[in-house]
Amino acid sequence: MVEPSRDTFDLLILKARRILNDVRVTKRDERRNRSLLELEGKYKNFRIIISEIRFPNGSVRYAYYVLDKQNRVVRGFDNSPDIRALKLRYESEYKYHLHERIPHAHTTDDEVELTEHYDFDSFLSWLQKYL
Repeated sequence: MVEPSRDTFDLLILKARRILNDVRVTKRDERRNRSLLELEGKYKNFRIIISEIRFPNGSVRYAYYVLDKQNRVVRGFDNSPDIRALKLRYESEYKYHLHERIPHAHTTDDEVELTEHYDFDSFLSWLQKYL
């Protein structure tokens, strides 16, 4: 598990450095049961925060966030088990899915909307298209 995550994280960092400025890894921890990478950078006037947790079964828990100068969310993509996203997807049945990872986005006005699964490349494409 460690080698594939190490290679994946190394590639992610290289991609980040091609698009973002002032990239710095704030946390990197690779273990047998999970690997974690957190980094920050800048894109234009925005602060970018990236987090990925990779598991041996190939699943990824991600969070890709764009913040403005006041550290307010401009747009954030993640797949954490967010109660509001669960309610959007499952309505009254959401209680049966409380620990399910569900791709969604957080918006400037504190809204949540369901999305497709994002990966780091999708996020970088979003950045370049919309910012």
